[in-house]
Amino acid sequence: MTTTKATTTRRKKTPATTPETMPATHTTVTIIDICKAENVTEQAFRLALMDIRPDDFDSIKSIPTTQSEQVLAALTATSKALPAPTVPTDTTLETAETSTPQALQTAPETAPNMGDQPQNSDIVASVPGSQVAAPQQPKNQSPIPTALDELIQESEEVIDLADLVHSYRNQQIIQNAQARDSELVVQLRERRIETRNQVFDQLRGLNAKQPTAPELPELPASLSDEIKALSDELGKSLVVG
Repeated sequence: MTTTKATTTRRKKTPATTPETMPATHTTVTIIDICKAENVTEQAFRLALMDIRPDDFDSIKSIPTTQSEQVLAALTATSKALPAPTVPTDTTLETAETSTPQALQTAPETAPNMGDQPQNSDIVASVPGSQVAAPQQPKNQSPIPTALDELIQESEEVIDLADLVHSYRNQQIIQNAQARDSELVVQLRERRIETRNQVFDQLRGLNAKQPTAPELPELPASLSDEIKALSDELGKSLVVG
């Protein structure tokens, strides 16, 4: 009796492919340095950073260089995409006003081909010299701004207000420093004056404790005159050898 051994084949497991990840970078740069180097405002940079870091775009101070490059690329693309606002001058308004009546005057020449048009057009064609007065825009009236112009003006005002706040803050810091310095000078000068007064008071006290010299009694003119006066007083003749 022959026995057959069952052979089992095991399939090799192929390692799962890991998705490619963006290489991490440890190089960071401050937002203030980027704005100074690229000549952009910090507020505009942070607004563009909001798409990349929506959680801390307004409070973070340093970001990786890869993110800073993305933000600068977005700002460059935005500045190129925005068209320069054109303000119509007085000459363009005058040419538009003069061209409108001329175009209206040439309109009656097409009257013979108006067979297929409605009846209202026949009424206009029956009066060959009629001209329709188009509403003219006053020369001094400014054109109505578009939404894009309004957004650009709003952004410029926000930037100007931010610069105003920074300027006020810097001046306030300088004024506070000057005030603190003046207060310190006053305190030091008061301490000097107080030290002088204390020394002067101590010297006055020591001078008050100094003993005064006694006055010396006056002596007679000579000793012989005194002996003679004593002799006369006692009635005796006192002779000093």
